[in-house]
Amino acid sequence: MRQNVYEYAYELKRERQHRNTSMFIVIVSVIVCLSLFFSFILFPVLVKSDSMESDIARGGAVFVSPFVHTPKRGDVVFISRSDNEKAAGLARPIDLLLRFFTAQKIQLHTSGRITAKPCLRRVLALPGDTIYMKDYVLYVKPEGQKQYLTEFELASRPYTVHIYSVPVEWDGLGSCGTISERTIGRNEYFVLADNRIEGTDSRVWGNIPSSRIGGKVVLQYFPFNKIRLF
Repeated sequence: MRQNVYEYAYELKRERQHRNTSMFIVIVSVIVCLSLFFSFILFPVLVKSDSMESDIARGGAVFVSPFVHTPKRGDVVFISRSDNEKAAGLARPIDLLLRFFTAQKIQLHTSGRITAKPCLRRVLALPGDTIYMKDYVLYVKPEGQKQYLTEFELASRPYTVHIYSVPVEWDGLGSCGTISERTIGRNEYFVLADNRIEGTDSRVWGNIPSSRIGGKVVLQYFPFNKIRLF
């Protein structure tokens, strides 16, 4: 019995529509799942400066957990944009996918404002702490205590800072190595770059409000020979 050509064409069209609909649902589901994962579980960050050497070199990529908004001393945290500007709508999940699969080298949403750029810095003083700096080393008196201790004695884990002699003709350049005594306000943190000479941090910006701490670095996944947990 010969099949009617119109019925055959209709069946093909219906199968094609069903296949296209299924593919669309799968793609949307993947984008939604990845967007939720990157927003609430982990998101990748590419380090574009030498500020966190020698722990994280320029070109390194790390995963940040947005769960951590109350860091410990010594934690490396992601500091969000100062203007809180974010990609909106469908552009956000697409931007997240591009950032992930290109290790942050390609992104839809950028800003020309230097002060707005997100970055990684190390938390060294908590709300209520009193601090001062001498020779690029931070001294901290935790709230309720009477004695100052160095940042290294109070940190939750060991780390290395990058300090070198600055030529005399560089006077006035770079971040300062001395700051006077001050107390950190409520819901604020004092953060420093590991590269104390070239990095900018709370010595320039002032204390960082807790609302700008977007999470804690938990894993460096690139370069592959330097994979490690934080």
